[in-house]
Amino acid sequence: MRPDPSRRPRRPRRLGALAAVLAATVVAGVTASVPAAAAGPSVQLVDAPKVKVLRGDVPAGTKVLPRQTGRVRPHATREPLSSWTVQYDAGFDANPQARAAFQQAVDTWAGLITSPVPIVVNARFTDLGGHGVLGQAGPTDFAILDTDGNAKADTAFPISLANALAGRDLTPTRPDIDAEFSSTEPGVYYGTDGNPPAGQIDFTTVVLHELGHGLGLLGSLTVDTDGHGRWGTASPYPDVYDRFTVRSAGSVQGKALLSYPNGSTALAGALTSGAVYWDGPLGKAAYRGRPVRLYAPPAWEEASSYSHLSDVDFPAGDPDSLMTPFVQENEVIHDPGPVVLGMFGDMGWQTPAPVGVRYTPIDPVRLLDTRDGTGGTSGRLGRGKALDVGVLGGAVPTSATAVVLNVTGLGPSSPTDLRVYPTPRSGTARPLVSNLNLAAGDQRANLVTVLVGEGGKVRVFNAGGAPHVLVDIQGWYGPDGASGYQPTDPVRILDTRTGTGNVPVAPLPAGQSLDLMVVGGPRAVPATATAVVLTVTALRATTTTDVRVFGTPADAATPPPRVSNLNLRPGQVVPNLVVAKIGAGGAVRLLNSAGTVDLLADLAGWYDDAPGGSLFHPLAPERVLDTRVQPPQRLGAGGTRDVRVTQVAGVPASGATAVVANITGVDASAPTDVAAYPVPADGSVPTVSTLNLAAHQTAADLAVVGVGAGGLARLRNKAGAVALVVDLSGWFGP
Repeated sequence: MRPDPSRRPRRPRRLGALAAVLAATVVAGVTASVPAAAAGPSVQLVDAPKVKVLRGDVPAGTKVLPRQTGRVRPHATREPLSSWTVQYDAGFDANPQARAAFQQAVDTWAGLITSPVPIVVNARFTDLGGHGVLGQAGPTDFAILDTDGNAKADTAFPISLANALAGRDLTPTRPDIDAEFSSTEPGVYYGTDGNPPAGQIDFTTVVLHELGHGLGLLGSLTVDTDGHGRWGTASPYPDVYDRFTVRSAGSVQGKALLSYPNGSTALAGALTSGAVYWDGPLGKAAYRGRPVRLYAPPAWEEASSYSHLSDVDFPAGDPDSLMTPFVQENEVIHDPGPVVLGMFGDMGWQTPAPVGVRYTPIDPVRLLDTRDGTGGTSGRLGRGKALDVGVLGGAVPTSATAVVLNVTGLGPSSPTDLRVYPTPRSGTARPLVSNLNLAAGDQRANLVTVLVGEGGKVRVFNAGGAPHVLVDIQGWYGPDGASGYQPTDPVRILDTRTGTGNVPVAPLPAGQSLDLMVVGGPRAVPATATAVVLTVTALRATTTTDVRVFGTPADAATPPPRVSNLNLRPGQVVPNLVVAKIGAGGAVRLLNSAGTVDLLADLAGWYDDAPGGSLFHPLAPERVLDTRVQPPQRLGAGGTRDVRVTQVAGVPASGATAVVANITGVDASAPTDVAAYPVPADGSVPTVSTLNLAAHQTAADLAVVGVGAGGLARLRNKAGAVALVVDLSGWFGP
């Protein structure tokens, strides 16, 4: 089906992706399994017939027919990470320019994916019989791997990826990718300089796109002529690509396409809904925390629908437009883009890790207050409603990729949760995890680290009763950030009940402040540190109050910030993570607004302008623990639970020094506190708390937790019994 000519005034050259037609063949004597603690995607082989290789024909043709002029984006030269062998036919031998352009695309992929097994491509340059057919490519085979470690048993992997996972060539007598391109199609440019004449299609761009399908960017889902959606049409199993695709629209959010009945009209409706997304953590992280919208037009387009990125969200000239279904005249894209590489990482390919970013703390600024219209919005945020908050500008540069926000919800009419996420480019896709949980009438704040979305904004979604919402910015991450992070084993550095922190043994009076020395101390925070990460807990308040935490000003006349970090009422115990800018004398100031209140502070780490330190790698929030569905369902008094925080949710198997996690306690049976800390090698138990809960309360608190022995973090519950939920949103490392 041709696209709407009003959208594309020139004939689009369509780039397709068709999987091979497969028939099952058993390769005896091989079991492939991915151990849970393996360092990266690796496979152990033992003698048992558990791997099936499904063999099939060469994929059907990719019809490629132009759009409008796009931006030239040649790819930088990289050292090869994988070895490729191309079996060129006589047609390529007769056209050295076409062969050189093909090889340029091969060399690009070789510098972006890692494999211990050489990747073999069968390349033909011939008359494909018909104007508009530029080429076709796809995997020659798929392998069914028993991948115990990542819970994707019975999954079809493109053979090149299966080989990389297995560490051996599962089909040594066959190529891994079959590719053929037209030798007679007019208007094709075979140069390698990225400068095609007006009106011509860049051949390297087309080959790079098609090899991307051959490496695995294609799924098995399809819509048949009777209007039924099906998966695994060429085999009994879905492709690994299919494991990461969801539908998100309106009330349907994040519904896995594989959860629809196979052969149903419901699946067909989802595939043609325009609301199909990639939901893998690395793909989303590369897209600034947003689900990646796939091409899903209202009428199924064979060889185009589903196995491409949306050309609306990724138009010509976008850094990630290579794998959309259309190529334009004079469009030169010699780089797959970070989103595609993230998607490849989700499927199991080893790709270069994204560059981490550094942090810059700022004096807190209120961006939104729906009580008085600050930020341009007034009135309570209704059930199922969302608003977008601009986070760039002022002290936050346009280069910022993520921000640290203190988000406060006030007085909802019924229990609710707030979700904060990057404003999407289109659609309604939102995370299924929450940042802030509120009971009816509650007042509570939580720190949120969130990627910056479309238009320099983040979105706040309210699920239930209508609260007022406040958003205060504390700092930002980006390529121009100043400070790296140094995690430390958590330690209590302030307790007004005992005088810890060299403070009076007394609650803090109304309107009074205390200066907490954070430089030096039990963890030797250096003088070059710019900010500290503290879990600050307020308790024993005699009246409703708020607590503000900020860098001690050099001038006594400097007024305190007009934003708060904690809000509490009498009888409550309220914690919140604070990233506090270090002020004069190496101290931070804590100010109480009303009544009297006791304060605790536990140090988790600091940011430092000196060379070194860990960089931040933001992720889209991903749930890694929910004891409500993973026995034991509730953690008892004195109980501990170790949670894997590496090799999950996009955190690598090695190199991570700390993770950012939102920890939620659900329906505590008695007043308690929950501590989160790295699993210690010596079994010691730190005297700190992360989350404080009243009986029957559900609440969340953000934590920065060091990675402990075995890539684990430990949760410890003090009293009663409580269900625990952990959502990861980033990690620190190289």
